[in-house]
Amino acid sequence: MVTLDPPRDGFTNMARDEALLLQAEHGAVVARVYSWDGPWVSLGKFQNPERDLLPGTTVPHVRRPTGGKAVLHGHDATIALAMPLASIDCTFRDVKRAYRAVIEPITKALNLCGLAAVLAEETSHVNRGRRTADCFAFNSANDVVDPVTGQKLCGCALKLTDLAVLVQASIPNGHPLVDPKTVLREASLNTGPEWDASHLRDALEQSLRYNFDHVSA
Repeated sequence: MVTLDPPRDGFTNMARDEALLLQAEHGAVVARVYSWDGPWVSLGKFQNPERDLLPGTTVPHVRRPTGGKAVLHGHDATIALAMPLASIDCTFRDVKRAYRAVIEPITKALNLCGLAAVLAEETSHVNRGRRTADCFAFNSANDVVDPVTGQKLCGCALKLTDLAVLVQASIPNGHPLVDPKTVLREASLNTGPEWDASHLRDALEQSLRYNFDHVSA
């Protein structure tokens, strides 16, 4: 079962995502689709707020358990998906294989929601943009993009333990609640078409059930 959670603050959201990883370490494939109680920035595990956030910003920030670059939330649907490494037949050293396994159902779910979505490495838009503190400013090979326009549809970050993998994915849904350029250094405008988050939850559950027969609540 994939849950659809109500808006919460950044610290609560990160704690709930960490709890999913713990469940996955005990053998469950678990996911949730959630939102935020206003504008928030999630920083990658290795980012520095003094370096990557603009001085004087009033938008609160929280550190993710996953890596990657900063994401401005509040206008997005966020997915946390965790699964045991044994369920995808890989170890914690198989980072690329683990990423492919967790991003595939998310990409399928976006397509089911009417968003054409592929990995950037399958398009001519790979390595487009600038490498900045903002996750949405650059298309790496592993990013999920529109195959025609190259627009980044989904910002993703990963955490692996000895037993499980967690991916956190942000999908813009409309326009930012605040101007990203007042929050992040060298920010991009991470906008997206508006759609129903409950449809995303249903699509993600459908995608997961296609690949797994033990998706848990």
